[in-house]
Amino acid sequence: MLSIVIPMRNEIECVEPFLGKFVSAMAEHSDPYRIVVVDGVSTDGTPGAVRAFGDRLPITVIELPQNIGLGGALEVGLLEALEASDTIVTMDGDDSHDPATIHAMLAKLDQGFDLIVASRFEPGGEEIGVAGYRKVLSHVASGLLRFLFPVGTVKDYSSGFRAYRTQALCDVKQRFGRLVGERGFSCMMELLLKLRTLGVRAAEVPLVLRYDLKQSESKMNIGHTIVRYLMVIAKNLRYARGLNRPVRSGA
Repeated sequence: MLSIVIPMRNEIECVEPFLGKFVSAMAEHSDPYRIVVVDGVSTDGTPGAVRAFGDRLPITVIELPQNIGLGGALEVGLLEALEASDTIVTMDGDDSHDPATIHAMLAKLDQGFDLIVASRFEPGGEEIGVAGYRKVLSHVASGLLRFLFPVGTVKDYSSGFRAYRTQALCDVKQRFGRLVGERGFSCMMELLLKLRTLGVRAAEVPLVLRYDLKQSESKMNIGHTIVRYLMVIAKNLRYARGLNRPVRSGA
């Protein structure tokens, strides 16, 4: 069973084009799968628009009672998916990620990896419609993180488009008590660094990030995100390059 976890909040304008791509992309997927949408208290009718695709896609919608941020929604979705999944994919729900990329991720995962990241920085990857300052921030942050905390061939540490072997996430939960504690966008880096301490075998596939298709306003507070990134780095410095090696080296 494949579970695809998608946090959403106020994305009604992109629901139809985004889930329409799913209908096409998963038409030839022969194994069982389900889509788990975790709604963070949308006020624009997003949950209803998602449920309208229930006759075309195997969708479960979890409506949170309060907004607990991207990290909180991700935790809820992952815990739901852990119950009955062999593989879990996470992705953004703003139409910037193409569901067709999932096939390449699953094929790569089958080569013996625990984690596959859809990466803007992998050859063939691209960023379309991303503001210049955000590109600089992403490249600088990923370069620093790759130097301090190498994880296989991963270069994109903040990408939310990932495929995991469920056992790897179960190991994180057992070791740390929870999957993510960060509530903002730094949750993706936090989870990746936790997986690194367990010796995750990780690799990437190219991602064409279509930020130009995003209809909703960005929910990222740049200043707050930078501060949280720095705090997560500080918490993990004891595991940095040369200080403490993971259990298994990344592939």
